[in-house]
Amino acid sequence: MLRHFIVMVSLLVPALASAQTTAQESPLVGVWSITSVVTTGANAVSIAKAQPGMVIFTKGSHYAYVAVQSPAPRPAFAPAKNPDKLTDAEKVARFEQWSPFAGNGGTYQVSGTTLTRRPTVAKNVTVMTTDPPNVSQFKIDGKTLTLVNKSAAGQPASETRTTLTRVE
Repeated sequence: MLRHFIVMVSLLVPALASAQTTAQESPLVGVWSITSVVTTGANAVSIAKAQPGMVIFTKGSHYAYVAVQSPAPRPAFAPAKNPDKLTDAEKVARFEQWSPFAGNGGTYQVSGTTLTRRPTVAKNVTVMTTDPPNVSQFKIDGKTLTLVNKSAAGQPASETRTTLTRVE
């Protein structure tokens, strides 16, 4: 009886360790730099050389995303004459600089080649309060990650293809 128990344990321990490692280690784990973004459809945009952007996937199930989502660098603005009382022009300048910046973080799951992100905090409150979660198809080729997002049901047909390069 003891012998059977030892054999079962010796078979189960490596299997459990392997399952735990697989569950915790996604092929996405690491730091990725956004290199290009191409959107098709009514709002087609092609940004061959993306502005700074980074996505971090942890070994657990969390991610962080920050990016400038525009084809050109964000505009600079002059210091405010009175930071406590911005003029309308100063407010507009700050809005124009802040507007193309996106940032969010939350949890993620990988199932095959499907990545599901659920933001829990975001610059734009709509990003973290809208269902369904962000679902992408992904492909990794060496140090290149490609994410493909299709428009949500009921929205005009479009697809956004984001290419990222592994930083670490």
